[in-house]
Amino acid sequence: MEALAAGVSWALNQTVSAQKILGRLGLASLLAHNVTGSWTELASQLSPQASILLPDEPSFDTSISRWREWHAPSVGAVVNVFTESDISATVRYANEHEIPFLARSGGHGATEALQAAKDAIIIDLRGWNQVEIAEDGKTATLGGGASVKTVVNALWAAGKQTTTGLCECVGLSAPILGGGHGWLQGQYGLASDQVISARIVLPSGEAVTASEETNPDLFWALQGAGHNFGIVTEWEYRVYDIKNNAWGYSIFIFLAEQLEEVMEVTNKMMQTQPPEIAHWIYFINLPDIDPTRPIIWYAIINDGSANDTVEYAKPLFDIEHVSVESGSTPMPDLAVKVFTSEESLGCAKGNTGLRYPIGLKRYDLPAIRKVFDDMTEMSLTVPELAGSFFMLEGYSTQGVKAIDEKSSAFPHRDDDLLVTPYVVYKPNASLDALAQDYGERLRGHLLEASDDPERLRAYVNYAHGDESLESVYGWEEWRLEKLRALKKKWDPENRMRFYNPIV
Repeated sequence: MEALAAGVSWALNQTVSAQKILGRLGLASLLAHNVTGSWTELASQLSPQASILLPDEPSFDTSISRWREWHAPSVGAVVNVFTESDISATVRYANEHEIPFLARSGGHGATEALQAAKDAIIIDLRGWNQVEIAEDGKTATLGGGASVKTVVNALWAAGKQTTTGLCECVGLSAPILGGGHGWLQGQYGLASDQVISARIVLPSGEAVTASEETNPDLFWALQGAGHNFGIVTEWEYRVYDIKNNAWGYSIFIFLAEQLEEVMEVTNKMMQTQPPEIAHWIYFINLPDIDPTRPIIWYAIINDGSANDTVEYAKPLFDIEHVSVESGSTPMPDLAVKVFTSEESLGCAKGNTGLRYPIGLKRYDLPAIRKVFDDMTEMSLTVPELAGSFFMLEGYSTQGVKAIDEKSSAFPHRDDDLLVTPYVVYKPNASLDALAQDYGERLRGHLLEASDDPERLRAYVNYAHGDESLESVYGWEEWRLEKLRALKKKWDPENRMRFYNPIV
C-alpha cells in the first residue's frame, strides 16, 4: 500500500486485466465496490507514499477508529496523504464524484454534525507531522497532521514552547482552528493567536496561503471557525524560549464537604492569578476515596518553581484536604499529571463521550453545588454513567484578552473559565437520551446562574452540536454576517459542513 500511486501508474500502462493489476497491488477488494476505474484514477494522481484503504481491508477499522464512535461519520474510504497535491487531488476527486470528505489528524472531533457525513472519504493527515524550527528560533513550521504530543515534545527538546491544546492524542490543527486553550495562553494568547500563516487546501481543491497579508479574510476565519473553510496542510507558528526547565504543581484532593469553600477561594485567587498559572479541576468519582460522592481533584500548574507554586496555592493548603502532592516536572510531562496523556481517559477509545461546554466569568457557588449534587445522584441511580466527570479549566487570560477581539473569528475572549461536563459511558443506545438530558441539565445549572442566562457561550472545539450558531460563533451580529459572507466566498458549495457548520 505504501507504493500505491506509483504501482497503479505502472499497472495502468500494462496490458493486463484489472483483476491482475489490483491483485499485484493488493487491492482486489476495489472490484467489489464497483468503482475500480475511479479509485485507480485517484491513486494514479497520488504521491508514492500515499495510500487508499477501503472497508474490507484488514487495517481499515483501525484507521477510522475515533475517540467517540457515537454519531461518528460513516466512512467509505481512507486516503493517507503525504503532500499538498495528495490532498488537492483527493478533494477534487471527492467533489467530482459528489462524495463528502473530512480531514483527520487525531480523530478526536466529537460533534453532532459529523454523523451527516455518509460514506465519506477520510483524508488522513497523520503522516504529515513535521516540526521544523526556523533558524532565528522565533517560528516553527508544523505539519497539518502533527499531534499535540509531537509538537510539544519536539519544541521542548529544542528549548522551545508555545500555546497548544493539552490532550496529547489530539491533532494540533483542530484546536487551532477553533481557538485552542492551553497552559501558555496567559503569557502568549490562544493557539490560534500563534499562527503567522497557513497553507490550506480549499474545499474546491485549490491550495492557497492565508496570512495577514495574503487572503486576510480567510486568515481571520481560520482563527476560530476554521473547520468550515478547508484543510490546513502547514502552519507557520510562533514559538518561545523555555523559561523554566521544570514547571511547578500542587495537586489536591478535597471531599464534597469542602466544595463551597474551595470554589469561593478559587474565585478570590483568580482575581490576582498570574499569567504563568492555571487552575485545573475535576469533579470525578473515585470510590476508593469516597464511595458515594464525587471528589474534587484540583491542580495548580505553574510555569515557575515548585516553591512559588506552593506559595501561590497557600489558600488551598489552608482548606482541609484528603491529600496534596507538590513538585516540579518538565512541561510535557504535565499531561500524565492532569490525565491528558495518550494513556489517559481523554485519549481512550471505545466509550461514548458527550461534552457540553460553557464559558463563564466566575463560579456561582449555589450552581456549582447543584452540579455536584446532580452528579452524586446520577452516579448512584444510574451507575453506568458514574464514569462521567466535570472539567473546570481555569487558565490565565491576560494573553488572550490582550488581543483585539475583532482580530479573529474566535468569539469569547472575555471568558475567564471554560467548564465542561463530560458524560462518559460504554456504548448503550438505551442510555443515549438520558445521557444527553443529563449533560444538558448540568450545563443548564451553570447557565441559569451566569451573567447572561439567555446567551450560552460554547467553545466550538467542545461543542455538542445542538447549540445555536450565536452560542458557538459569537452573539455580535457582525460576526455571523461576516462568517456567512466568507463561507459563500471560500466554500460556495458548502463542502466543509461536518463540524459545527456555519450554514
